[in-house]
Amino acid sequence: MPKYRIKTELKKDWYLLVLIAAVLIFGLLIAPALPEYMATHWNIHGEADGYSPRLSGILMLPLFALGIYLMMLVLPVIDPRRENYPNFIKVYRVFRIALVLFMLGLQLLSLGYNLGFPIQIDRIVILGLGLLFTIMGKFFPQIKHNYFVGIRTPWTLASEEVWVKTHQLGGKLFMGSGLIIILSFFLPARLRFWLTMVSLIGGSLITVVYSYLIYRRQNNQ
Repeated sequence: MPKYRIKTELKKDWYLLVLIAAVLIFGLLIAPALPEYMATHWNIHGEADGYSPRLSGILMLPLFALGIYLMMLVLPVIDPRRENYPNFIKVYRVFRIALVLFMLGLQLLSLGYNLGFPIQIDRIVILGLGLLFTIMGKFFPQIKHNYFVGIRTPWTLASEEVWVKTHQLGGKLFMGSGLIIILSFFLPARLRFWLTMVSLIGGSLITVVYSYLIYRRQNNQ
């Protein structure tokens, strides 16, 4: 059986590291054109309501993306169920790519906004978030039993059968939530916000309760 190897994953992901470096360098190059204090947080209406020093605004998201990437690179090595990762390695790579691209996209939006471009941050972020959850939901049923990736409840971790059934349902719920979030692009800001929250929180709660019920039914047989 093939083993998970960090060196192999680094070779396959070289372009992600190049993209992170490129976005970081781009921010540093345009630093003179950016305000001394950059907008780094926006309310549900897309209005800036939080600011950070310019250097922090340039470095924060690219370094966070790098940190998330490196963490995901190392987690399979320390997972007690590390032997399962090769069985869903393609899906795991998709998740790494999606998360890094999402964060780099947020950084480019932030830079564009702070350069003065008329960017509707709230609407574009909603589209990105919806796409991210749709992608994750599509691949959820392919995730094998592990301790770090997927729907991790006490009951899914205790039983592979519960894990499989919960991820089959969770995949449908996450895809549905993602599509609802994307369609909310056309709604007013406040309604869009609450629809997003209800979709994500509701879907998550359903999977938790479902995993418990499946586990209880399994152990009462």
